[in-house]
Amino acid sequence: MSISDSRHRPSDLGRVSFPIQKDRLDSPSPGLRNPSWPRTPDEDPSLPPFPLEEPGPRSIASGNLPSPALSLEEEEDDDEDAAEPEALRSEEHLSQFFAEAQRLREQKLLLDEEVSVRGRVYGVHRVILAAVSSLFRGRLLGGIGPRPSFSLNVAPRAWEAVLTFAYEGVLGPVPLEDVLAAAEVLGAPRVKAAAQRKLERTGSTQDDEKQPSQAEELRENLRSIELLYQEGIGCDLELEAGGCPLRVHRTALACGSEFFGAMLLSGMRESQGTEVSLNTMSAQDLRLLVSFAYSGVVRARWPGLLRAAQAALQYQSSSCLALCQTALARGLSPARCLALFPMAEAPGLERLWSKARHYLLTHLPMVALCPNFPSLPVACLAELLDCDELHLQEELEAFVAARSWLAANPETQESEAKALLQCVRFGRMSTRELRRVRALGLPPPLSQDLLRQLLVESEIPGRERRREPDQALVVIGGDKLSSDMAIKEPSRGVWWARAFRCGIGLVRTIEWGRLPALPAPGRFRHGAASLAGNELYVCGGQDYYSHSNTLASTLRWDPSQEDWEEMTPLCQARSFFPLVALDGLLYALGGRANGVALKSVEAYNPELNEWRCLIMCSVLP
Repeated sequence: MSISDSRHRPSDLGRVSFPIQKDRLDSPSPGLRNPSWPRTPDEDPSLPPFPLEEPGPRSIASGNLPSPALSLEEEEDDDEDAAEPEALRSEEHLSQFFAEAQRLREQKLLLDEEVSVRGRVYGVHRVILAAVSSLFRGRLLGGIGPRPSFSLNVAPRAWEAVLTFAYEGVLGPVPLEDVLAAAEVLGAPRVKAAAQRKLERTGSTQDDEKQPSQAEELRENLRSIELLYQEGIGCDLELEAGGCPLRVHRTALACGSEFFGAMLLSGMRESQGTEVSLNTMSAQDLRLLVSFAYSGVVRARWPGLLRAAQAALQYQSSSCLALCQTALARGLSPARCLALFPMAEAPGLERLWSKARHYLLTHLPMVALCPNFPSLPVACLAELLDCDELHLQEELEAFVAARSWLAANPETQESEAKALLQCVRFGRMSTRELRRVRALGLPPPLSQDLLRQLLVESEIPGRERRREPDQALVVIGGDKLSSDMAIKEPSRGVWWARAFRCGIGLVRTIEWGRLPALPAPGRFRHGAASLAGNELYVCGGQDYYSHSNTLASTLRWDPSQEDWEEMTPLCQARSFFPLVALDGLLYALGGRANGVALKSVEAYNPELNEWRCLIMCSVLP
């Protein structure tokens, strides 16, 4: 809930381009924020928790697949250094890999095998079929290069079912007896097992939840391709970077990496030969990109993830970049946020920098204690101090951070120092804080007259600007008491805490603002929740004190509206109940109606504007 006052912003900083001010997915720049209602940045739905690699050892033979255990020079705890890095797996990469393989097959690109089945010739990728078939694995062992097509004596639909399993992870509706016969000829035990399971379930009304899903079958296909690479079977291309040669499968690399896919499908010289030198790429980056292309896994601690994100960004590995950004956002600390600053303007990292910026705004006093805090550009620090959303227990913390930076950068010009200190809101300070400011003073060689000037200017009416957090406390309706407390009635009032002002000692004065009032006659004992960070919903409750006055209505308000909007009512009138927002839906749980405890639960979908009954909860005796 930012109410910006631009009249007293320091003009000296306007000539500095600062990356925090650029457009982001979740955090608009302070000058462009909606002044009516805050966004809620705590959980970004576009950065979901990343899945870890399944526990247990992986059956991988020794070979040339590198482990992308990258490192950066950063101080880490001893316990963290001793621990094995987490293996982060991208599910997005798995689907992208086989979707690209299917596209290449449909467009007849990089095909290296022709199979004749009952007079029809099929072009396929040998390494993809070798993931499910020992017959094609044997053909890879026989060497690379073009060969004459060979014939298979199997039913065409059964052969197509095997193809579908290799490229898509499913069998499809085909005669299962024919598939079993084809699986025997091709040496495809997983295809055979899938057909047998499907045959056993025919006519059964129950599905076995233990059966492998399509994603699990594709994951096993990718593991088999990775094993072929580890063993060096059928590799038809040698990449070299920084003195590090790696032998890879042309098809697998094109499917697993946008960068290599573009290189191998471009028709340029690199796409024709069997050896490619990558003069602009480091050996470390080559190992990372090749390893991720085959596995969809990054195994690294936070510093290594930062290096991996840089490589993924530079060499266009979107799924690797998304995975690294997710993990980096979950492991932020003051020092790590400062380490991210050089990458702030890189296209593709806006979402990660949005998280880091929010962390800086909520932890600035801790950030100011980091050894590399003085390396933060003056424009960056000024933007943080000038932001209305800066979280501070007291304004003195902003002055201490600015003073610490100035003490570590004595070469700063007085004009720049003044512009930085003007971002500190001395008008918000209590008498105790101002005494502390005078006692600390400014670090040399800055003149103490500058501080006195700033303190005098802060006393001018209108110069005081509030700190307004990006989350707000809202009070809706309830019982309204008369001055003598003899009469009470439902209230229509809606208030939100605009600012928390410092006072003497631990006293904080709350400045309240009003939102549009609820429709008459008001309500109490209702449920209230916020969706999307800026929409308020008020559901149910009572508009008077008898059981028959229980409500089912649903009211909605957002900053673009001048009044509350009536939405689809609850399926069941209820009061005394929790209203919970989860994954974009509202849930009304239990409560009371006509004096009776309810055990029902219903969910509201804002896109469809409808409530739907879900389950019946057990009621304690």
